[in-house]
Amino acid sequence: MVAGPVGIGFPTSASGVTTIDGCDLLVGFSKFINDYWASETTSAGSGTFNTLVDTKLARFGDDQILDFYVRITESGSNLEYEVRRISQFIAATGTIFVDPPFTETVASGSDYQIHRYDPSVKFECLDEARLRDDVFEHAFRLIYDDTTTSDGITDSYDVNPDIRSGPMYIFVEDPQSITPEWNVLSNPVGNTTASWTTVGLTATVVNESNIDRLIPKYDTSCMKLSSAAAVTGTFSQVVGSMSITAAQAAGRRMTFGAWVYSYDAAGVKLQFTDDSGDTASSLHGGTGWELLTVEKTISQTNTTTLTAAIIVAGGTAGVTAYFNRAWVYFGDANVIQDVYPWRDAHLLRRDATTQRVKLAWVPVTGRQIRMVGRQYLSALGTVPSTQCTNTMELDEGSAQILYGAAAEILYEREGLTTEEFESIARRIQIIDRKKDATNAWGYIIPQVPMIRSPYQ
Repeated sequence: MVAGPVGIGFPTSASGVTTIDGCDLLVGFSKFINDYWASETTSAGSGTFNTLVDTKLARFGDDQILDFYVRITESGSNLEYEVRRISQFIAATGTIFVDPPFTETVASGSDYQIHRYDPSVKFECLDEARLRDDVFEHAFRLIYDDTTTSDGITDSYDVNPDIRSGPMYIFVEDPQSITPEWNVLSNPVGNTTASWTTVGLTATVVNESNIDRLIPKYDTSCMKLSSAAAVTGTFSQVVGSMSITAAQAAGRRMTFGAWVYSYDAAGVKLQFTDDSGDTASSLHGGTGWELLTVEKTISQTNTTTLTAAIIVAGGTAGVTAYFNRAWVYFGDANVIQDVYPWRDAHLLRRDATTQRVKLAWVPVTGRQIRMVGRQYLSALGTVPSTQCTNTMELDEGSAQILYGAAAEILYEREGLTTEEFESIARRIQIIDRKKDATNAWGYIIPQVPMIRSPYQ
């Protein structure tokens, strides 16, 4: 399952998904509610660990920041992410006293923030806000689930529970051809071991059966790869069996992709090897048929080596996998990934025990069924060291919607008066108008046309 907009097995770096990390969200939220000051210390704190010194703080009166919170943000410092309440402030010297003390002396030149409201509570409000209906309607993760394979006889399929709302759309795969001139592999279907080298595993051709509707995926046969316990095997093809030379690949971006079936998570991957070394795909997730891909910019000086390998790691009990259709070509992975050109009509049936979709017709055997739905934004969590590095799937515009809801939650928690809330009420009103505009436009899932060849 991948948060989107990006499909299962698709590299996040290529997804175009915009995220904001927790530290930036904290700053953005704090600025939204006019509760933010950031600076760096001008002198070291006391040896008793209970002071922070910054002469720039002289702008504040002695009582102005009492009971506020100071948060250390100095990257790499032992004090990073520590938060303390301000118990005393001497404006003349820019000295803050905290209670309880820090765990060590605050060094000169240390970055810090000051917050009226406890930063940990702000993080809690951001996480709570993402769960509100008025936020979820406009700010959410798109989930592209490609883990379902049609058996050719069923028109009803389970919905992955990670899809909270929907699926809104269902796409059915239009398979990429295995024999275009740009696929440089020999015998790429998986119906023979010719041109392939087997090391440390058993490779067996499996023929089509009316009993097992999922294996092979497309063709009348495919390759079964079995690795024994504690043995890592390879099923590989070297450049000498391909329709190019190693030198022709030098300096070029290439992709190796293959459909692989397994229910052993983390036991199977693809690997590209050139003169500079190995580059591997992500590990198989153990969900059945998955399209694994690995991209590699081949070494500029590549002259001898180019190998595409399926790696099967036997683990503690041995691993069995199947492969049916593979490609090696010049270009990126989208050539074989973007193969969902149309939507299928469907009915959604969900209750406490049943989460299934019923399609308008039965897809052809072996076709992947992509379900597109929504899920809450990812949580920032409660651990200070990871709150900053965790991310939410937002851009600056949708973050404003989150800030508005979080502000309402914060002010409800703090029991503030209407007058105190008025300072940000105008901003929230503007956000509400943006929500209305979004509803007027509607939300459209973009469709990417199927790419037939890397040259188009």
